[in-house]
Amino acid sequence: MSDELIELIQAMKAHIKELSPDVCVVETDEIFEDEHANLEIYPPLTWTNEQCRALQRQIAAHAADVHMDTGYLMLVYVVTPEQQVTEAQLELVRVKQKIQSVEKILAEAEQIGLLKPTSAPTELVAV
Repeated sequence: MSDELIELIQAMKAHIKELSPDVCVVETDEIFEDEHANLEIYPPLTWTNEQCRALQRQIAAHAADVHMDTGYLMLVYVVTPEQQVTEAQLELVRVKQKIQSVEKILAEAEQIGLLKPTSAPTELVAV
């Protein structure tokens, strides 16, 4: 990634935060076809779909200007609260499946003597 692109991404992030300081801006690792960068914007869960669309329009206009001026294509997507909840639910399912898989491996390791028995199962605590 060129220094110019890095600066443009940082400037885009700053522009987005100026428009809406309450959002979280995440640079993704996914790049498709002619894109140079992808940013996902996570507004507060209290936002309406109209607020999300309004921000999306503002950012898209700025991203189009950047593309015309520099040739760098940065796609920016505002993730609606409903989409954020769906993502969180899917992630919870994946994490639970991973925990079950790990517990199965540890139980088998304990059965064959690779792991000493524990008196109480370890619980994950949310911080």
